[in-house]
Amino acid sequence: MGSSLIWSIRVRLTFWYAMTLAVILAVSALFSYHYFSHNLREQVDRQVREIARTLDQHHSEIIVASDGDQSCDGMESLTHSNNWGAYLLLRDASLQEICSSDNLVERALPFGPVARQQVRWLNEHMETVELANGELVRLISAPLVEDSRLLGVVQVAQELGPLQETIEELRLIYLVVGPFAIFWLCLGCWLLAERLIAPIIEVTEAAQGITADNLSRRLPLGNYQDELSQMVGCLNQMLDRLEKSFRRVRQFSGDASHELRTPLTILRGETEVTLRWAKTPEEFRDMLTSNMEEIDRMERIIESLLTLAKSEVGELSLEMKELSLSDLVQDLYLQSRLLCETKQIEVELLLEVEEEIRIRGDELRLRQMFLNLISNAIKYTPEGGRLEIGLKVLEDSAVISINDSGIGIPEEHLAHIFDRFYRVDKARNRMDGGTGLGLSIVKWIVEAHGGSIQVTSEVQKGSSFSVRLPLEGPEEGKHPKSTILV
Repeated sequence: MGSSLIWSIRVRLTFWYAMTLAVILAVSALFSYHYFSHNLREQVDRQVREIARTLDQHHSEIIVASDGDQSCDGMESLTHSNNWGAYLLLRDASLQEICSSDNLVERALPFGPVARQQVRWLNEHMETVELANGELVRLISAPLVEDSRLLGVVQVAQELGPLQETIEELRLIYLVVGPFAIFWLCLGCWLLAERLIAPIIEVTEAAQGITADNLSRRLPLGNYQDELSQMVGCLNQMLDRLEKSFRRVRQFSGDASHELRTPLTILRGETEVTLRWAKTPEEFRDMLTSNMEEIDRMERIIESLLTLAKSEVGELSLEMKELSLSDLVQDLYLQSRLLCETKQIEVELLLEVEEEIRIRGDELRLRQMFLNLISNAIKYTPEGGRLEIGLKVLEDSAVISINDSGIGIPEEHLAHIFDRFYRVDKARNRMDGGTGLGLSIVKWIVEAHGGSIQVTSEVQKGSSFSVRLPLEGPEEGKHPKSTILV
């Protein structure tokens, strides 16, 4: 339980959401900290540069005599008029101090060798220095130039103490607020993850309650059109297919058991009666003859079941080759005439083609399919009826039709006649010896050839089966499971 909770989707979602947001928060804080601190320093630099440029523009007012009195007055006047709070120090051409601002008092602005060298080259020099009292300042040493000649040097220094305090406060805010923000982010992510996986938990609980005994139940779809709803919809469709498959399996098992039990019951009953009452060889011969008929019936059922089972798992081979469909239909016509003689059914061949029709298919399976349809038509057509076998070509397909004037099929049964063991009249079909699998095999053979079969019928007027087969044979990947030998 503990390890499942640790690796649950909720914990993982919370962890990754929190980690992602924490990284974004940390990167944002680091970026904003450096951005603001850099901007504050740039602002200080701009201030001292602006003061130095102003003094340079007014150098004629602050450097007018060598005694220095007039110079200090001019600098003080500019300081007060512009309300500068920076430290100012004026040096002459020999780099000696002339005067300083009032706020310097006992402080001294350093003037190192690098700064001296730069101003001699008529370049300004910006640096951060520490005064004697430990105070950090931003110091610029700017030359006062006239006609490419050094008149003096002005040094402007701005305290960094307020700036440092602002930066430290900003850092403290990030350090204090950051953990609280991450905590609330984790809590929010935990609640968000719970909300996200709540439908999954609901679907999981619903799925755990679905068994083979209640396949009619479905998973809750919810009110949102998202990926989870699409997945649940697919699972419900899968459950629909499973339910139909289970229903067919149950029905098939019941029907197969019933069909096989009937001849076995007959065999057992006839054998018991014969063993008890039969005395003469003729009576035993009649019993054995009847037993052979029931054995043949079971053999046909089992053979048909094996054929359908092999077709579904791809173990039934179709030997595809080019053949003459016209010759096959004419052979079927001749066979059907012989089969119809006993019931005096009139057979007519309708060839709506002007040349030989050749098709790619398995001749043995096609013959089996058409004979099943023809034998059914003969079986359910009364004496003196009519049977038509037609052949025509539509576009790139051959259409073979088998029409009879038999008893017909009620409309409510038409959708199920290709189902295994389905019978419109079970009593009559059992008497006639049918297995209820012939039309299922017919449908498989048609679909294995890439074709389709349609049926129309009217009670007491007859039925019409129409088989459409592509002349080029089945397209690759579009036929039922079966091995196709080319």
